[in-house]
Amino acid sequence: MTASPTAIDPAVTGRAAALDWVELSGYPTRRNEAWRYAPHKKLAELSFGPPVALTTSVPDLGDLIPALDGPRIVVVNGVVNTELSTMTGPTGLHLSSLLDARREQPDRLAVHFDRVKSQISDAYMALNLAFGGDGAVVRVDAGATLEVPIHIVDVEVPDETRNASCTGVVIELGAGSSATVVETRIGVGADFGGSNIRTTITIADDASLEHVLLQNVPASHMHLSNIDVTQGANSKFLARSFNLGASYGRVAYRVDLAGSRAHADLSGLFFGFGDQVLDQQINVVHSAKNCTSRQTYRGVLDDASTGIFNGGIDVLPGADGTDAEQSNKNLILSDRAEVNTQPRLEILADEVACKHGATVGQLDESAMYYMRSRGIPAVEARRLLINGFADQVVDEVSIESVRTWINQRLGHDDV
Repeated sequence: MTASPTAIDPAVTGRAAALDWVELSGYPTRRNEAWRYAPHKKLAELSFGPPVALTTSVPDLGDLIPALDGPRIVVVNGVVNTELSTMTGPTGLHLSSLLDARREQPDRLAVHFDRVKSQISDAYMALNLAFGGDGAVVRVDAGATLEVPIHIVDVEVPDETRNASCTGVVIELGAGSSATVVETRIGVGADFGGSNIRTTITIADDASLEHVLLQNVPASHMHLSNIDVTQGANSKFLARSFNLGASYGRVAYRVDLAGSRAHADLSGLFFGFGDQVLDQQINVVHSAKNCTSRQTYRGVLDDASTGIFNGGIDVLPGADGTDAEQSNKNLILSDRAEVNTQPRLEILADEVACKHGATVGQLDESAMYYMRSRGIPAVEARRLLINGFADQVVDEVSIESVRTWINQRLGHDDV
């Protein structure tokens, strides 16, 4: 019998404590609501451990990632690759590897390594805490406004010794600062493997962050992602996620609106082909008064793919004046595809405005007929309707080169 999950004592640090959690609590099963549709047998084939030296060279990143001006940190199999990285940036920005930061300023990383110890939700998060000792650290000084985006690239190259890697990312914005961070997750090769990435974001009072997540690992890989966000008063968090690659691609957000009048706007697109399973787990917690949040997610499922949207809004006691909205719209292109959508509200405060909704549908037959009657071929009409549905999310990304990269992956780079 599996023991109930037990919080790790904050005084106990390191790999042993996290592995003890796994030993006591076990791996998630279909009985866990947040993991109901995950391919557990395939997940069990992932092998995690400390990073090992890469035995093959990393190919040219080239078109695998968006072309961005500005600093870049490249992580390969859980280890920062300095040759592929550009660690210098504008005034007010401080970049380093997670490993260097642990050696030089361990107290600053308590938000990443200590805060989650009482919040570990599953064994894979615990494994990341145990083995994700390297990665990227982004710090923005108070009052700094960064005009160029910061690019964090994670590359998974399955190895005979270890087919899955763990990476840590820490993003910290000082009071009144503003920045854009793009996290691109890719992989190399057709061998089975996976990546497990945990991002911890702290946004101080009056600060603003646009965070773009691009998941496009190969179809032979699996991807697990956790993004943990804490917001101060009057802060703004804009999250744009694109869950496109992997045989199983999981993107989980936990956003805590901890300061009054904080605002979180999360939107995402998951676009499935073949037998992909693309999993969105979203939880926005309203902890303070007069905060606002928006969740807007769209899914397009073709062939025998499966989409999951499990979105929650939690309004804690005392969080009066909350204004929260949630929407999940899905387009099914095949009678073999499916989507499982579960919006959820839990309200424990007064004077709040919360609403949610979910839709699942097929291509608009009347719109198809209209375009066909105007001489547009069926294939082209179908493409235009799909593009129009997906572009509602793509167009929200502020960086043109990222929009271009996404459109190329979706097969409509001519629009």
